[in-house]
Amino acid sequence: MKTVIALGSNFNQTENISKAQALLKQYFKDVRFTEAQCTEPIGIESDNFLNCIGTFETTWTLTQVQQCLKEVEKSMGDSHENHQQGKVLIDIDLAQYGGKIVKEIIWL
Repeated sequence: MKTVIALGSNFNQTENISKAQALLKQYFKDVRFTEAQCTEPIGIESDNFLNCIGTFETTWTLTQVQQCLKEVEKSMGDSHENHQQGKVLIDIDLAQYGGKIVKEIIWL
């Protein structure tokens, strides 16, 4: 199943995006990432975000992919509490799974 994900960070941006990419490569061997780009925050007051898109093929179910993405976020120390304070260590959104748009990516 063709899968598209979006990564974003507004804290130690370069380090956290790189770390997330490395972790995701452990689960999805063929994942490819766009070049990261800096964007202004939308809906929160914070430093700028660094974002990129990842694409890969998987046989995993939608639920399995979502659980994996949440586990990567959690393993990097991201939390709801941090987000409430405007600190996003890493945010990984599932944008597309097969032909289904799961979440619109607002910074594109």
